[in-house]
Amino acid sequence: MRSRACRICFVSLVSRDDSPLYIQAFDLPKNVTGEDTVNANRFLKYNFLSHMALDIFASPMSLSLHEQQSQEQRSAELDLGGATLLFVQDDVTVYGNETSTGLKIIVGTTTETVEDEGETVKKQSFSDLFSRILRCYLRIVCNPFSCIDQNDAASVLQGPKFDNSIREIVEQWNGPAGTAGAAGAAGAVGDGEVPKD
Repeated sequence: MRSRACRICFVSLVSRDDSPLYIQAFDLPKNVTGEDTVNANRFLKYNFLSHMALDIFASPMSLSLHEQQSQEQRSAELDLGGATLLFVQDDVTVYGNETSTGLKIIVGTTTETVEDEGETVKKQSFSDLFSRILRCYLRIVCNPFSCIDQNDAASVLQGPKFDNSIREIVEQWNGPAGTAGAAGAAGAVGDGEVPKD
């Protein structure tokens, strides 16, 4: 039986004042060198798609777009949570969510066909995905034992602790290498818990 499942290509976090805090591609080799132009160009594409998403967040139409999609999702019984489908470009579907504090979480996914081996692919919960990413961010930024200057949040998010937490969420969403779907559905990390540091 064939089913369609999306794999996460990249995750971006952008501050209230549109400063990039974190962007990471998850379908590239870990060490992309300057000579590897194909993967370097793909990373630049994801960076560009993140900036395109910011244009949509900043547009006056974004509020009406969010309201319209919320109504459509309710009528179709889709679970995208606070995530809004922003656009589709070059086979990458970009979803975004803006928190009440102005933090923008942007996730780019691709759609591909995968084989089901008798398992039912659970409906992937974007609500859970976005809340888990937000909890990882809050765990780092709101840690009372770290001295983070307001202007230094980006450098803290570039550290291995945050990156490993996000990478673990994405790997669980994408499933084992070469598959997607069931392993990345809601509750993959202990019923919504954030991965341990």
